Amino acid sequence: MARVNGTVPRPLDEATDATHHAAAELGYALDEGQGGPAVLVFKKGASPMSWGSQLTVELAAASPSATALTVTTAERFVLFDWGRGKRAARRLLDAVGASHEG
Repeated sequence: MARVNGTVPRPLDEATDATHHAAAELGYALDEGQGGPAVLVFKKGASPMSWGSQLTVELAAASPSATALTVTTAERFVLFDWGRGKRAARRLLDAVGASHEG
């Protein structure tokens, strides 16, 4: 599991829409049964490298024109993800145009 924080220079509603689009571009589908207005949960099915993964994105207005995002990753049936989770979180933040550390 990994957790990466970022800030995107967009209002909360625009950042939410951009996150939906970016996750879809990266192959993740919104899990509408989980999350809520400020928490989005995206899942990706199994692949040759993974039994499936999940990105949980918490969004909060940092200012009227900026949104803070916290991306938490989880892999199914994996003891150690070898850094895949952190890379997936960074790719999502990069795709929405967020600045982030780590």
